[in-house]
Amino acid sequence: MSTPADFMAAAPAPLNGSSPWASRYAGELRRVFLDHAARAPRTLQQHLGPSELGVECDRQVAGKFAALPATNHVSDPWPSIVGTACHAWAAEAFDAENLRRGVLRWVTEHRVTPHPDHPGTADLYDAHEKAVVDHKFLGESSMAKIRKNPPRKYVVQLLLYGQGYRNLGLPVNRVALAAYPRTAASLDGLYVWERQYTPADDELLQVVFDQTAHRRQYAEQIVAGRMDLMQVPAAADSDECFFCPFYRPQAARDGQYGCPGPDKAVPAAVGATPTSPTN
Repeated sequence: MSTPADFMAAAPAPLNGSSPWASRYAGELRRVFLDHAARAPRTLQQHLGPSELGVECDRQVAGKFAALPATNHVSDPWPSIVGTACHAWAAEAFDAENLRRGVLRWVTEHRVTPHPDHPGTADLYDAHEKAVVDHKFLGESSMAKIRKNPPRKYVVQLLLYGQGYRNLGLPVNRVALAAYPRTAASLDGLYVWERQYTPADDELLQVVFDQTAHRRQYAEQIVAGRMDLMQVPAAADSDECFFCPFYRPQAARDGQYGCPGPDKAVPAAVGATPTSPTN
């Protein structure tokens, strides 16, 4: 006949540990990581950098401009934690390569200013190729998107870094996105997407700057109380959504609300009348 101890020993282990103590301790370790991630400089920064200006959703950018609290935090910081560590390691690797070769080819983690209000830190400049490179450490689903067609925000981010280096007087012939397989067992899946810098890219950046000014005006109206955030037009984004309170990427009902599911873009929140910002 089984004893209570035998019964408990046969029970499945807690999901986060081999014992109740281990499960509790796993929660403690996770809490330290999350608390530190929440206080990271990138998390706390108030200005929008090049990585955010190319986002397609007006509502998301206007909400950040207005410094509104995120109402629907759907992302886990772990990929960002891993990405931050990998970026630091990559910078060390390319700096060390300069020393090994005795040639200053790679410029790492350099502050650039493509727009006076939106400076940022570019990952890498290759003086031999006259190329600006941005590192992305991605899971497989995001890697697949890069192989098919990089999101607009990534392309704009690269072009903004390129503009920042051009503002410093350095030539930029092309921009490149280096996508590293964050969850793979080797670097064999490394994929590089690139495009040559052309006058058409200058036109695209001007569109982005005009759009950014428009979004800032939305934010000013929100802060002044003349407009509600949910009146700002929204675009579908299954990966990032911080200000639409009903949105969940996995929910079938998403299309009912202001921030739609993938491929179901709507101009604004249901029941809201979009208002053009005024000066």
